[in-house]
Amino acid sequence: MAGYTYRIERFVGLDQSRDESLISPAFSPDAINMDVSDGVLAVTKGFSKLFPARVPQVGAERLDRITFFHSADKNIPMVISGGYIYTYDEENEEWTRSYSYSLVLENPRHYSVLMTRIGTSDVMLIADGANPILKFDGENFSLFGSQAGCSNICVRYIAMYRGRLFAAGDFDNPNRLYYSKLPGDGRTIEDWGYDEASPSVEGGHIEIGTTSGDPITAICSISNQLLIFKKSTIYRLIGDRPGNFTVELIEADSTFVSDTATAVRRDLVFFVTSDGLHCFNGVDTATMPDSRLIKRILESADTSETRMAAVGDSLFFTLSVGNEKRLIEYDIVNRSYMQYGGFGVDDIASEDGRLIIGSSARYLEKWGEGGDFDGVPINAHWRVPLTDLGDKASVKSPHELFLRGTSEGGAPIRIETRVGAHRETFERLLPETEEEVLDVPLKHEGRTLGLEISNVNGGRFRIVGGLELDIGVRRRTE
Repeated sequence: MAGYTYRIERFVGLDQSRDESLISPAFSPDAINMDVSDGVLAVTKGFSKLFPARVPQVGAERLDRITFFHSADKNIPMVISGGYIYTYDEENEEWTRSYSYSLVLENPRHYSVLMTRIGTSDVMLIADGANPILKFDGENFSLFGSQAGCSNICVRYIAMYRGRLFAAGDFDNPNRLYYSKLPGDGRTIEDWGYDEASPSVEGGHIEIGTTSGDPITAICSISNQLLIFKKSTIYRLIGDRPGNFTVELIEADSTFVSDTATAVRRDLVFFVTSDGLHCFNGVDTATMPDSRLIKRILESADTSETRMAAVGDSLFFTLSVGNEKRLIEYDIVNRSYMQYGGFGVDDIASEDGRLIIGSSARYLEKWGEGGDFDGVPINAHWRVPLTDLGDKASVKSPHELFLRGTSEGGAPIRIETRVGAHRETFERLLPETEEEVLDVPLKHEGRTLGLEISNVNGGRFRIVGGLELDIGVRRRTE
């Protein structure tokens, strides 16, 4: 019997793009709640409360939107839920109902939020499609615009581009893209009217496409253009004044993009559809080449309520899988994915370089802190791909598994081996230091082998330097 050492040098992330016998052993076809930063394998950090107070609840409503008002002297956390806007009083550690909408869309409840300036004041604009745009100056809420300025329209999507406010999502005019006057000399973004004396600074609107069956579903701006998502097409607007505004079709057959499923990072627009993660690079849109790494998750996922946020070198987005929500992280640098679950999430946001989760328990949570999901144990596992080592005829006899790593609080790890049709599960304690190596004796033989490593009762562990299996290999006639 010949000897063979099966090595996994590092851990990278999920790969569901092909049959697991064909993927690299550094990837996993099935893993959840694991951290593979720097190639190690560890249970992910959890999250903890950003504030001790729970957002008030009237009925069964969810947290529709979490956001933060920023000005030179104020930072106000805000939550929109069930047609109410709540602001957080950090001094008294309580949420206050600060505004009530007169009309509330039943489903879906999406709110487009934008920090900008009107005159010399920092304001937050909030659009919901059922009411005129709302503005908040850090103290008071008031209605944006006026009838005289042609800007008291109920729109759903807002964005700033080239100093102007752009808006869309008018129920009566689903293809219409509005734009404000260029601020200056007494003009503000609250005026969307024409200006015969100065047409280069006037406001107005443009029809994007021709059919009401292809309404605008989101708008997103980068430095030199405005991206306009429609139900089945994607356009862009370029130019800096009405006289040279140019609208171009860049995708004639696209998949639906929700306004909550977009994020801008370094002047690139990322967005999620049922086909996976996509990117607009300033010229055209394309599916990310590694989007199939989470193929099986996407096959059973609903993206209509997906929320997305860019945090550092990661993109986070939610997917509805069955009756639960999954949080997906895409590492832009390493081009790898990991999924997290076992907790409820209504919305996510990037704030001060951190991911903030609006949980279904109605708390704002800081991602990446603590050893549990705000008191709920983390259940984590990593499955090594099932393999025949490229030699289907030979019989494999695993002798020992070698691991380096540590665990917190003396918590064991659970190891499940798959050798042919045999399954064996056992628990072991990792060494006290990373300088030591854990030897795990194995038995059984078969033509295929696989492995799964998981935590026990929410315990935390860290495996460094990959892993090795000492295997005997023989032909059936030996």
